[in-house]
Amino acid sequence: MICPHCHAPVDETDTTCPSCGAELAAPVRAHHEFVFCEGCGARLSSRDRTCPKCGRPAPGILSEHASASDLAAGKTASFPRLSVETHEVEEMRERRSAAEVLESSLDPEATNMLDLSEIEQRDEKRPKKTPEDPYHTRRRVNGKLVTALVAVLIIAAGAGFIVYDPFGVMPGFYASVEQAAAEMFPSRTGKRESLEDLLAAGLSGEDADHADDQTAGESEPTEIEDEHVLSEDEAYQTLSAIYDEIGAYQDTISDVIDDYNGYYIASDRARREEAASSAYAMRDAVQATIDEIDGLRLHDDSAYLGDVEHMRSLATWMYGRVDVLCRSWDISLGIPEGESPSSRSSEISQPLREALDENGRNRDLVQFEENYAAWRPVEHES
Repeated sequence: MICPHCHAPVDETDTTCPSCGAELAAPVRAHHEFVFCEGCGARLSSRDRTCPKCGRPAPGILSEHASASDLAAGKTASFPRLSVETHEVEEMRERRSAAEVLESSLDPEATNMLDLSEIEQRDEKRPKKTPEDPYHTRRRVNGKLVTALVAVLIIAAGAGFIVYDPFGVMPGFYASVEQAAAEMFPSRTGKRESLEDLLAAGLSGEDADHADDQTAGESEPTEIEDEHVLSEDEAYQTLSAIYDEIGAYQDTISDVIDDYNGYYIASDRARREEAASSAYAMRDAVQATIDEIDGLRLHDDSAYLGDVEHMRSLATWMYGRVDVLCRSWDISLGIPEGESPSSRSSEISQPLREALDENGRNRDLVQFEENYAAWRPVEHES
């Protein structure tokens, strides 16, 4: 597990964090412990608050320490508790031995078998086919094969007509195509004539090529758009929005830590991948914020240049806080299928220990908490 206050790894049995001394919530239910509904006996997930079958609140949700939202989940008086004997009776009704199933399936009265006499009468009514001559069998002509052969012959005939031109019509066809192209693209025709005129005037081939490149450069000018430089008002508004966005990541990383503590050593790989997705998604979002900060352009004498550096530092520290969880998830998801992740919990939490300072707290978390409140952008008079 990881402490939600200082991001230090703790044992599941600890009630207080050994690094910062903060009180921890109740230990997360182990992934191999099952919870069953007290009303209908259905198996529940560790996160279910009510039974998906009968709607009864999950065991322990209506304890004396339950919150108001938990108490509003449902009433327990209308859900009778099933005894063990009742469960056994229901299970005996559903169970059927293999002998009973086989006996019921072989019951001739329960099947849809046809009488032999009915089959013989039906066969007599069918028209009898004349036996075929084994020495003079008929073969059907494959229509698809004939179609393919005809298509190949037509293509070959067309290609031969174009190549050999027996009637001498192809030169006139080529001339008509060139004339149509000249009428459709007059600019290209004029360019060719200008080059021919240059060659007729005595220019060498290199000079003609140079003139061609120069003409192409003049006909296709390139435009370079200047990057937008923020005004002072725009800079303040943009930096304030980024500051609030970084602060909102505080709530997101709390959910990421809860997902990590609940499933980082779960035996089901699919559950681990689902829980790890929140950490990877948050890391991508913080990286997008860093890219946005790096893309800001301010005037050289702007009063908000220092705020840009502050936002970049806050976002970088936030990225480090979630990246260490992602690196721990990489180790957990890299465990082969069938191997217990709980036996390698120390290896999985190694990145968390490497990110701690001499006081046992996450270094990026300490830097973030020390500077976040003081680095809120302040509007300057323009």
